Amino acid sequence: HNGKPTHEWLSGEDSASPTAALESMFLTSTIDAKEERDVMSADVPNAFIQTPMPDDNKKVIMKIAGVLVHLMVEQAPEVCGPHVVHENGKKVWCVAVLKALHRMLVSSLLWCNKFKKDLECCGFVFNPCDPCVANKMVNGKQHTIRFHVDDLMCSHVDPEVNTKFLKWLNSKHGTCGEVKAMRGKIHEHLGMQFDYSKPGHVIIGMTKCMKAMVDDFPMKLKPSD
Repeated sequence: HNGKPTHEWLSGEDSASPTAALESMFLTSTIDAKEERDVMSADVPNAFIQTPMPDDNKKVIMKIAGVLVHLMVEQAPEVCGPHVVHENGKKVWCVAVLKALHRMLVSSLLWCNKFKKDLECCGFVFNPCDPCVANKMVNGKQHTIRFHVDDLMCSHVDPEVNTKFLKWLNSKHGTCGEVKAMRGKIHEHLGMQFDYSKPGHVIIGMTKCMKAMVDDFPMKLKPSD
């Protein structure tokens, strides 16, 4: 699904998902290091297709054409066949979108709103200055979550708290694939690398991201003299 044409009438606030501010990432990571918290990063697979479209009587219609129509009719002729029409000699099938699709402009925002509600139902309170940072008191200690769309990083002094949170993520959002987590002292999030190897300290860098940018550059760069 190509969401690019809808840029003309949808503003960024109405279509794009927010992300944790750089200041939030630096401050919360510094707290993680100071308190020597257990840090866990995770990625929710297939998040968009787990997100229903809003029930506001505003349908999103998608036109399917070409080979995909033939494949759908072969798989479910009784469902798809009666609704296939011809346009300029080609088979076309129009459907109403029920779940957020990849590349649809508002998909990331719909998922963000859904994920926020799920966290609030679990007792997390969102930071009034950052819509992608939330905290919850667990066993008298703070459990912090910061995220961008389906990528998140959380921390707590007790590793078991993160383990239980991972189980909750899989029970709530792991129906279309297992939510896998990274545990340990080094994590990657939002293109940055967070290294907690030294107790009480965190080193934040973007070396891997910058190297990938240089490698993908169409021209070979030469070191300056």
